[in-house]
Amino acid sequence: MALFAVACRWRPGLAPWVLVAASLLFCLAAGPRSLMFVALSILGNFAAMAAIRRMTPGSSARRLATAAAIVANLAPLVVFKLAQQVMPLALPLGLAFYTLQQITFLIDGQKLGAERLGLLRFAAWGSFFGQLPAGPIGAWPRMAPQFARLGQTLPAAADVARGAALVLAGVVKKTWLADPMARKVDAVLTAADLGAVTPLEAWTAAWGFMLQLYLDFSAYSDIAIGVGLCFGLLLPINFDSPLKATTPGQYVMRWHMSLMAFVRDYVFEPVFRVARKLPINPTSRRYGIAWAIATLIAYLVVAAWHTAAPLPLFQGFCVALLIILLQFLRQTARGAPRTVGPVEHAARRLAGHALILGGVAVIALLLRAGSGDQLARLTLALMDIHGATQLGADMARAAFTGAAGWPELYPNARLPGPRTLAMLAVVTTIVLTCPNTMQIFGMAGAGGVTARLRWRPTLRWGVLTAILLALALIGVTRPVEQYGFIYAQF
Repeated sequence: MALFAVACRWRPGLAPWVLVAASLLFCLAAGPRSLMFVALSILGNFAAMAAIRRMTPGSSARRLATAAAIVANLAPLVVFKLAQQVMPLALPLGLAFYTLQQITFLIDGQKLGAERLGLLRFAAWGSFFGQLPAGPIGAWPRMAPQFARLGQTLPAAADVARGAALVLAGVVKKTWLADPMARKVDAVLTAADLGAVTPLEAWTAAWGFMLQLYLDFSAYSDIAIGVGLCFGLLLPINFDSPLKATTPGQYVMRWHMSLMAFVRDYVFEPVFRVARKLPINPTSRRYGIAWAIATLIAYLVVAAWHTAAPLPLFQGFCVALLIILLQFLRQTARGAPRTVGPVEHAARRLAGHALILGGVAVIALLLRAGSGDQLARLTLALMDIHGATQLGADMARAAFTGAAGWPELYPNARLPGPRTLAMLAVVTTIVLTCPNTMQIFGMAGAGGVTARLRWRPTLRWGVLTAILLALALIGVTRPVEQYGFIYAQF
C-alpha cells in the first residue's frame, strides 16, 4: 500500500507495476503452481482476445474462437474438480474465481465500446491479490474502467481508512465468530464419526455450520473489499444478509452475489434466450418452459462450480425443481387473492423465514459431512423427533421442579451445554438483527442504515476501529486452532 501510494504521488505509471508485483508475489507464496496458472490465464486470455478482435464481428469464426477460449478456461477447473473426487487434490489458488472473471472478459471485452487495457493493467485486474483466492468476482464491465484509471490519482484518505477498518472487521468476524462456531461443529462431527449423536448435537452442527459458512465467507469478502478500497478499487459486494431472507429467491440473490450475478448474466439469460425459441405454443407456455430450463441449468452450474460430487449436484437439481414447482403453482393458482391481515402476514413471513433457515441448515450440514456413515448418523439424528421431545421434557422437568440431574446436552460431542447454546443464540441474534458490514461501511448496493450506524472518519469511529485492531490482533494470535477460509478451497 505504501509503495502504491508513493507511485501514485510521484510516478503514476509505476502504480500498476507495484500492484502486479504484489499480486504475483502473493501467488508465489501460495506455491509455484498457483503462480503458473495465474500467469497462463492472464497471457492466454490476453492473446485470445487480441486474436478475436481481429475477426469480423458477428462472424462464425469469431463465435467459434470465443467458445474455444471459454472452453480452454474451463478445462483446468473441470479437470481439478473431477480429480478431487478420486484423490485429495488442492486447486491452484483462486482458479475457480479468476476463471469466471476471464470468461466475462472474453464475452464483454469484444463488445463495441468495451474498455481496452494494455497487458500491464489487464494483468493487474486478472491477478489482484485482494480478491484472487475467493472473490468477489469482479466482472470485466465493472472493473475494467477502474483499472484503466489505476494509479492516476491517490486513493482518497477516507476510502483508505474505511478499507482498513473493513479489513479489521472481517478479521474480527472470522476469528471471534466463524472460527469458534467451527470448533463446535467439528466436535459434533468427530462424535458422529465415532458413533451416534443426539438430535440437539446434530441440529447444533447444522445450525452452527450454516452460521460458520456465512460468517467465514462474508468475513473474507469484507477483507477483500476493504483491501480493494485501500488501492482505490470498488469491488462488488458479495453478501447482503442472506440469512434474513424470507423467500428462496431472496436468499439465492443475497448469498455470494457476485457468483449469482455471473450465473444470471452469463448462464441463465443466454440459455433463456435460446430456449424461448422452442416451437411451443402458446407464447406464455413457451416462456414458462424456457424459464424453467434456464433455472435448472443455472442451479446445476452453481452446484458443479462448488463441487463435482454426485450428492451436491443432486441437491442442486432438487432445489431447482422445487423452485420451478413453486413458481408454476403460484402462476396457476386460481381465484382472486385473499386479503391477509397484518397478524397472518407476519405469521406467514416468520414461518417462511424459519423454513428457509431450516432448509439451508440441513443442506449445509449435508455438504459438510465427510463420509457416508457420518452423513447417515447425522441425518437420522436430525429426524429423531422422539429423542428431541424427550430431551425437551427432561429439560422442562429439571427447570420447573428444580430436580437434580440436569440432562447432559452434548454427551457425545463433550461440549459445555449452556455455553454452547448461549453462543448459538448470541451469534444468531447478531446475524438476524444487526446491520451487515456492507451497510455499516456504506458500500454501494447494500441497504441503508441510520447515519448513527454508518461508518465515517470521525473520532468516535476511530476509537471503534482501534478496538477492532486490538480484537483482530488477539484473534489471530490466540493459542487455539486457526482455520483457513472455507471458500479459498474452491
